[in-house]
This record gives sequence, structure tokens and C-alpha cells, in this order.
Amino acid sequence: MAQRIRFLFLFWLTAFRLFAQTAGDSIPTERRYPLKSFIVPAALAGVGTALLGHPTREPFTSTGHVSAADDYLRFGPYGLRVALQAAGVKPAIKLGDEIAVTVLSNVVMGGVTEGLKRTVQSTRPDGSNRRSFPSGHTAVAFTGAELLHQAYKHKSPWISIAGYAMATATGVLRVANEKHHWADVLTGAGIGIASVKITYAVYPVIKRKLQRHRKQPDK
Repeated sequence: MAQRIRFLFLFWLTAFRLFAQTAGDSIPTERRYPLKSFIVPAALAGVGTALLGHPTREPFTSTGHVSAADDYLRFGPYGLRVALQAAGVKPAIKLGDEIAVTVLSNVVMGGVTEGLKRTVQSTRPDGSNRRSFPSGHTAVAFTGAELLHQAYKHKSPWISIAGYAMATATGVLRVANEKHHWADVLTGAGIGIASVKITYAVYPVIKRKLQRHRKQPDK
């Protein structure tokens, strides 16, 4: 099962990358997305799926429920983006494009996460259900962190660090709260980051096709 998931994840990354090559420069970021930009999310997901058959939660093997903060902290990077916008700190992309890539990134992330949960049916450490792999909370948090990074890394690296710190804390708390194994949160993190990078790569194609369609005269 783990080998099959790793293959599907790599195929997912490669297929979207090949599709995105037809787009030229990215409209939101004005640059291409080389395959090497997917090394980190692929590595996270790869380690996560490798651990799927050997579930581990060290050092949180007997912590029980620690805190409900992870239910809210996963939205921290999104909240920080809103706060920066309200403070007048402009992102690297236009508001319309920012909203579009946010929605599309979460659709991609949600689809992959839900598909794996239904397919793998891994039991949570607390035994509550069979939706442990991958961690949806962690995927949401890292999607938000990567979106924050893409929008504001031109302003300060500390903004990106803050977003990824909240996302990491979310993943750690999911393990500490007996909701996930490390395999689940590592794969969730990889899915979240990759979903944003894929969306930024293919978004120009979608936008240009929509613009071309709107310019066509009605017959």
C-alpha cells in the first residue's frame, strides 16, 4: 500500500508539472516552477508513506488529549494573511489572483486528502475512526502556510517562518492529541505544500483559457 501511494503521489506531481509547462511564466508569481521546487513536499510525503506500515508517535505514545488548539491553529496562516491585508501590507499578487489560487489550492488539497482517507482507511491512534491517513488538519495548515509564503516572502522571511511555525505546531498537536501518527502529519504537510505549488503552476493556463473564452464574440 505504501509503495502504491508513493507512486501515485509522484505521478500526481509529475503530471501536473508536465501540464504546467505549457503555461509559460506564472501569472501570479511571474516565474516558472521547476521540478526541484517539489523536492520538499515529495520528501515529506515519501517519508510519511514509508512510515505508514510502521505507525509511530514517539514521544507522544501516552499523552492523551493535550489541547484543542490544533482545531484553530490550522487556520493561523490564513488569519495572518487577512491581518496583513488589513494592515495594508500588499501581497506579491493581485487580490483576485490571490483568492483564486487560495480556493483552487484548497480544492486540490481537499480532494487528494479525502481520496487517500477513503482509500487507505488507517485507524486513528485513539481508535475513533479509520480516517487517520493523511492528516487533514495538517494539510490545511501547510496549504495556508505555503500560500502565505508565496504571497509575502518578498516582504520578510519572518512572515513565512510564522506561517510554517503555526502549521508545524498543528501537526505536532495532532500527534500529541492521539489523532494521528507521524506518517499522517508528514504526508499531510507534503500534500498541503504541493497543492499550492501545483496550483501556482497551472493557474496561468486556467486564467488564460478563461480570458480567451470571454474575448470570443458571441455567435
